[in-house]
Amino acid sequence: MKIAFTADEAKDLESVISYHFGHCPYFVVVEVADGNVIKKVESIENPYAEAHNPGELPAFIHTIGADVIVTGGMGPRAQEFFMQYGIKPVVGAYGKVKDVLKELLKGDYHYEETPHPHEHHHEHGPHPEGENEEVRRLKLEVQDLRKQVAELKSMILEIKEKLGDS
Repeated sequence: MKIAFTADEAKDLESVISYHFGHCPYFVVVEVADGNVIKKVESIENPYAEAHNPGELPAFIHTIGADVIVTGGMGPRAQEFFMQYGIKPVVGAYGKVKDVLKELLKGDYHYEETPHPHEHHHEHGPHPEGENEEVRRLKLEVQDLRKQVAELKSMILEIKEKLGDS
């Protein structure tokens, strides 16, 4: 089985999951063999991070052979494209790839697996040229906070494992 994760960075299993699949800079692709053994992990650049047409990313993920796509956020139309390719979308994930992978393999996760009718929609394409400095600063702060939350989640899971409360 191959699982593709959206990622904000190219750090393989240490990567932080990106909130929105369409604009993530990278995908971390994990190949898992029987018995949940990790066979291969690779970070690949998202060729459509800046702009894409509907259906291009699901087609791209299909070409790499993924069975599952895991992300923080994805609209229902995109989820439908993935399902047409036989790729299971898992939405609402957060943290580091390694931690979410562990949860998925254990079956111990609480993310959405089907299109959500109230998912937000937003415009695709380039951002307005007049985007002010405050918006850029806030985006950087959000990205930093996501990394901090990922680190905290990872630490909590390590403590649970040490306490035997998996």
